[in-house]
Amino acid sequence: MRIAASTLINRGASALHDRLLPHVPEAMAGRVRMEQVQSILRMTPVMMGANIVIALLVGLAGLGSRHTTVLTIWAALVISYGLLGLRGWLVSQRRKSTKQTVSARGVRRITWQAGVLGCLWAALPILTMPKEQGFAGAMPMLVASVLAGMIGCGGFAMLTLPAAAIAYSTPMVVGALWVLATSNDPILFALGGLLIFCHMVVSVSCLSHAKIFADRLVAAEELEQQRQVVSLLLSDFEEGASDWLWEVDAAGAMTYVSDRMAAAAGVDKSQLLGRPMSELCGAAEAPTGPIAALAPLFFDQKAFRDVTVSIGVGSETHWWSLSAKPVHDLNGVFTGFRGVGADITQAREDQARISRLAHYDVLTTLPNRLSFLQALSKAWTEHGKRGETGCAVLCLDLDHFKGVNDSLGHPIGDDLLIQASARLRDTVGELGLVSRLGGDEFAVVIAPSPGHEALSELARAIVATLSDPYNVRGHHVLIGASVGIAVAPFDADDPDGLLKNADLALYRAKGDGRGAYRFFETAMDVWAQERRALELDLRDALANNELKLFFQPLIGSVEHETTGFEALLRWQHPRRGLVPPADFIECAEQWGLIGTIGEWVLHEACRTAATWPSHLTVAVNLSPNQFASGDLVAQVRDALKASGLAPQRLELEITEGLLLHDSVKTLEQLAALKALGVKIAMDDFGTGYSSLAYLWRFPFDKIKIDRSFVAEMQDNTAIADILRTIALLGQTLNLEVTAEGVETQAQAKLLSDMRCDTFQGFLYGRPMPVGDIPSFLLSNLARQMRREVEDDGAEGEAEAV
Repeated sequence: MRIAASTLINRGASALHDRLLPHVPEAMAGRVRMEQVQSILRMTPVMMGANIVIALLVGLAGLGSRHTTVLTIWAALVISYGLLGLRGWLVSQRRKSTKQTVSARGVRRITWQAGVLGCLWAALPILTMPKEQGFAGAMPMLVASVLAGMIGCGGFAMLTLPAAAIAYSTPMVVGALWVLATSNDPILFALGGLLIFCHMVVSVSCLSHAKIFADRLVAAEELEQQRQVVSLLLSDFEEGASDWLWEVDAAGAMTYVSDRMAAAAGVDKSQLLGRPMSELCGAAEAPTGPIAALAPLFFDQKAFRDVTVSIGVGSETHWWSLSAKPVHDLNGVFTGFRGVGADITQAREDQARISRLAHYDVLTTLPNRLSFLQALSKAWTEHGKRGETGCAVLCLDLDHFKGVNDSLGHPIGDDLLIQASARLRDTVGELGLVSRLGGDEFAVVIAPSPGHEALSELARAIVATLSDPYNVRGHHVLIGASVGIAVAPFDADDPDGLLKNADLALYRAKGDGRGAYRFFETAMDVWAQERRALELDLRDALANNELKLFFQPLIGSVEHETTGFEALLRWQHPRRGLVPPADFIECAEQWGLIGTIGEWVLHEACRTAATWPSHLTVAVNLSPNQFASGDLVAQVRDALKASGLAPQRLELEITEGLLLHDSVKTLEQLAALKALGVKIAMDDFGTGYSSLAYLWRFPFDKIKIDRSFVAEMQDNTAIADILRTIALLGQTLNLEVTAEGVETQAQAKLLSDMRCDTFQGFLYGRPMPVGDIPSFLLSNLARQMRREVEDDGAEGEAEAV
């Protein structure tokens, strides 16, 4: 039963303590209890001293009265308890514990100790004012006054721990009321009310103060945690980031400078503190544009962001980016700025380099296409619509540059471009903006337009200057230039149209023989539209089955037998009619269509030849573009496999121009084709300056004499001698020699005497569709048989004679 009663008392005390203790977060409860206990310990000497002194005085006041013995014993108990309390305080001071928290059990122990002391004081009225003796005299007044004072003294000492204060004061009030409640004296009733009032005031005050005390502790702890977090973040920020912190007062003088900022300024921190920041930094510029200085921003007392300022660091100029917010005190008075900064010198230089790369050509340092278009747009806005002034665009490119670049290499080509760009820039001078559009293409925009005559003179000067010889790394180089000119507002309605028409004029200048200049004419636009329509039609030609192969026979020079056919491409357009190759092959190469068309020709020629007698061959012309793609060998292999044509029946004809471009790669592909078993022929032999050089570099099977030699050989003995030499060369190198363009019997007789192997020309047959080949073969066979009969008859007559 005693255990059960003790448990109930403890639970009740704990519940009362929990209700009286202000609610704080669990993580903070121990810290708050520690501060409450420390507050009581600081008042313990005063509290215990007051208890000892007052108990001694009460005991002395009761000497000589009938309560002397009781009071002496009571006073001794109170004094002893007070001395024990002082001893415990002294022990706690000597220990100097490092504990930062106090458990709830420790607080309950203090509460019990306060309650015991309160009970000792509660015994005073019971001992000194027995009911049977009445309440006359000064003793009741003395006791009530002492109790009221002790209640107030205890409440003050235990103000932060309301549970202990209430446990201390409640027994005294209960003890006094238990005695006073049985009296009939109004004064004693008043004394009882006074004690109750004092108890209530003390209790409410303790509870209120304890809440405020606990709230302040919690707030202070949270503030300290935030301060630590902010301090840690700032520390990490300054250590790991490239930015720094700074602060100025209301006058703009620096009051805080981080180590990183001092290092960026190149001076000691002490030289910056107190110095006006506007004097340290030069002219400033905001993201939207320049501003006068940093001082006006401080004067406006408004936040600013990413303001760029200049600062001298030694002999160099650095650039900082500053952001800040105004700082105000508790009264709202402006006290300065606090912000961050960063050295953006490197980023600014990188941005300048990027901007230059975006607007200037790296090789020639001329403005690039983007800068040209911007300048053209500006010139159009300012001059393009002003009647007679207007603006002009000159488009030009370097003639024969590609041949130099391919034969001498790209480093020589780059140096040549640099020299040509410098000449062009010097020739144009301040008259206009010179730009490199790409490759060997340049453009000049001139605003306002100086007039037709001045533009003609400038174009002639450009052509003449760029055509002068160049000395590039010891190489004597000759190139030329072609120029196209368009003038606004006469030649176009917008800047894009002006550039397009200048390019059309350039194309016409190149087509008229290069090394010339041309002004834009309306007919050029019509011609360009026709070429565009031709391109669109040609792109649909394969899909619409409009491309056809015609075949021209190859005839043996001795027995006049048909040895094979050359496949010739034709375009049967539903509206244009039969389009010859000269009208569209070059365009197909420019538009990137020749690869697809060439592959179709290979497959179609092989498929057709596979149906002929096995002794007939088929010859197919190859474009240099087909070699450039790198797929030609695979295409030939696939065509032979798909058709079943024997490789030795396929002849591939190339021109010398092919070997001028990347000859090593080309010869490798020719060797791979030769390994397939096909024959390789050099077409138009004798028209190039290095044809002979290639005959020993690659084992050709055939050379074809160009028709221009055949047409003039009868009237020009030198050409006839050249043809004899070519024929003899073929015999020496064991090469078959074919003469193209044979149109008369006299030409055939002369070429036969020169020992040419085969003929090709209108004398023996024009290009024909595949359906006419059987009848041609029959007719040729009949002619051959008649010729044999005639030859036999002639021989018989000769023998008879």
